[in-house]
Amino acid sequence: MNYEQLLKKYEPMCELVEYWESKSNKEIIVQQNKELKSYIKADSSGFSARMLVNGCFGFASSSNLAKKEEVFKTAFKLAKNASLIKKNKTIIKDFEFHKAKIKSEIKIDPFNIDESEKINFLKDFNNSFSLKELKNSETTISFSKNNQIYANSKFAEILQGSNYSQIFSDITAGNENVHNIRRAKKGYELFNFNYNEFVKESEDKIKRLMNSRLANPGRYNIVIDPEISGTFFHEAVGHALEADCVREKSTCIGLGEQVSTEELTLYDNPTLKDYWGSYSYDAEGIKSKQNMLINKGKIVNFMNDLSSYFDVNGLKKTSNARMQSVHNMPIPRMSNTEVKSGKYSKQELIEQIKNGLLVKGFSGGAVEPITGVFSFKADEAFLIKNGKIANSFKGASLSGDLKQVLKNITGISNEFGSPYSGGMCGKKGQSVPVSEKVPYIAVRDINVGN
Repeated sequence: MNYEQLLKKYEPMCELVEYWESKSNKEIIVQQNKELKSYIKADSSGFSARMLVNGCFGFASSSNLAKKEEVFKTAFKLAKNASLIKKNKTIIKDFEFHKAKIKSEIKIDPFNIDESEKINFLKDFNNSFSLKELKNSETTISFSKNNQIYANSKFAEILQGSNYSQIFSDITAGNENVHNIRRAKKGYELFNFNYNEFVKESEDKIKRLMNSRLANPGRYNIVIDPEISGTFFHEAVGHALEADCVREKSTCIGLGEQVSTEELTLYDNPTLKDYWGSYSYDAEGIKSKQNMLINKGKIVNFMNDLSSYFDVNGLKKTSNARMQSVHNMPIPRMSNTEVKSGKYSKQELIEQIKNGLLVKGFSGGAVEPITGVFSFKADEAFLIKNGKIANSFKGASLSGDLKQVLKNITGISNEFGSPYSGGMCGKKGQSVPVSEKVPYIAVRDINVGN
């Protein structure tokens, strides 16, 4: 039986029957110094079914497309058994049902480019590093293509194609290491850029780090660049604004709470064109849209999926059900964290704090959503003296309490970082693409360490 017949078969016995199917292609090429290090190609396919029976879910998946009937039977059995013991039930409400076919809008399919052309590009790129102190340079380019079907017993059917391309450069000189990334939901056209500027940016940064000392610990007024502010709002704020955290009582902020100054308005926005974390429909077939989470400093919504939307009162439906693959259950996840543009230029923020630090580049960190305590490591810090940039420092760690930092925001710029950023975000064993559109942020009285 095909999936349409199976959806129809189980529909009378369930409140909802869902089906996912995916076919993926991946290609990864790595150049280390003068040598081609590795060239990997991989294809995969799979499918899954989920059923809601008496308010409880059952989920099963397989990589063998011939086992559809077996997987549907297993999902139904798991849901039925769960309904006999689980007290808290999920009821579908305000659920959307769409039919759509979304094609990838790339200009150049990287999988149609000859292997030798990709290898030569990578070789030329890696050979463009000329820093005499360079010990090692490693550059990776990778491509992925995914075609996915989502269908359910309410006659929804979404066919969605997506392509991702990226280049990742990592260099070592002295005792310092610097990486640089360019990634987007694009095809091979992503590499039509002046990579000499990309290379120069990495070499200039590593030279500064080699000749800089650590910043003096203390409390500073600071300006945070988009890379760190994007990571801060994603890690410290974004995860705390996922509705399953409310359900599980693992967040330090609540709906309707004034957590920041009125300057801060924050969205999750999967509609940003070509951004690494964008998509047209989420994993439950909900059409993507810009979702306001903080309005003028006040929490107005939490990102949700079908289950958490029912479980948490007072929410507006968002398009944030995401899954790493068809072998994972959808859960509420961020896409692109977006902060509304402010009224200052970057230079005006620097002049505004007068004396302090400009911190740039994210190199690690952690946050505890229950308490709001965080710690982030910046690659570089620049002294601000009398409203002007002075000498640079080798890194700085920022730590504190989420709520206090949000209330200490003194300015937001109208200048954003690169749209070709983003990364992979992990949660509950699943990793999905995320990105940010965040400006420079000025914050007073931050604890800075080495």
